[in-house]
Amino acid sequence: MILVPSWMGVGSLDVRPECESAALYHLLKNHESCNISTVVVLMSSQDVVFPDRGPVDPPPAPKLIPTRDAPGLPFLTSFLVVVLALLGGGVAWLAGEIMLDYFRPSREAAAQAYDFQALGREMARASAKNGAVAFGALGGLLGAALGLAGGVARRSGIASLVGMIAGLIFGALAGALPAFVIMPWYWQHRNDELVMTSLTVPLLIHSGLWSGAGLAAGLAFGIGAGFKRSRLIGVVLAGLAGAVVGTIVFEFLGGLLFPMARTVEPFSATPGTRLLARICVAGFIGLGTIVSLTGNRPSVARSDPD
Repeated sequence: MILVPSWMGVGSLDVRPECESAALYHLLKNHESCNISTVVVLMSSQDVVFPDRGPVDPPPAPKLIPTRDAPGLPFLTSFLVVVLALLGGGVAWLAGEIMLDYFRPSREAAAQAYDFQALGREMARASAKNGAVAFGALGGLLGAALGLAGGVARRSGIASLVGMIAGLIFGALAGALPAFVIMPWYWQHRNDELVMTSLTVPLLIHSGLWSGAGLAAGLAFGIGAGFKRSRLIGVVLAGLAGAVVGTIVFEFLGGLLFPMARTVEPFSATPGTRLLARICVAGFIGLGTIVSLTGNRPSVARSDPD
């Protein structure tokens, strides 16, 4: 029961507990200039009743129309993106170690001690194939991992599967194809003074070999998450930026912590430094994907005037 002053035109209101707010709403709406002192006693009744106006229905709830823009990733999903990216990089490292130097020059070319041109040509082809296997695995597994993460963010099993398949295909191609150009060039110029002494050349070589994996991983995440064109382009560029940043970090850490491990080469000399390269690239691709989404404000449902 709501007790109000007699000069407001009503004596008291019997309300159900769930209708209390509606009764107060109508009181304030009809007497906006009043300071109302009320005592509310919850009683069992059937409806809100104004003695001189009859029953009053509570105000209808506004219709909410959700917007299309998805909110930024929650913490757990962001954490999952990074974990899956690192897992993809770790599995790619393991695959690369199993297949390390799998392709070699033929015995005939290796046996010709004075025909260095033939040996050099076969070594260039072998290094291109080895690079395609290792970096194709990196791109494919990272793409599959980020495609899965995008589907998880969307909470769709079918989207996760589509993102994984797209990431595996595009990532394998984007990781493998550059190796057929870069690896033979590096083999032919590996003893050039510019290649041996410059810090820029190794950075460009590694970026060329690993940037495709970032592009494909960002694309796979966008496909899995169901992004439209504008957001898809943004997350693809974020994957590319993450790969470049990861490459820079690896160049710095490799030269600082492992100066004898030949980290300036496409394949460094030790398993640990090769793992470091995969972890740096994969981790920063995952972080770049997350950062690209933090600028998107959460969707706020708008009310329909009708």
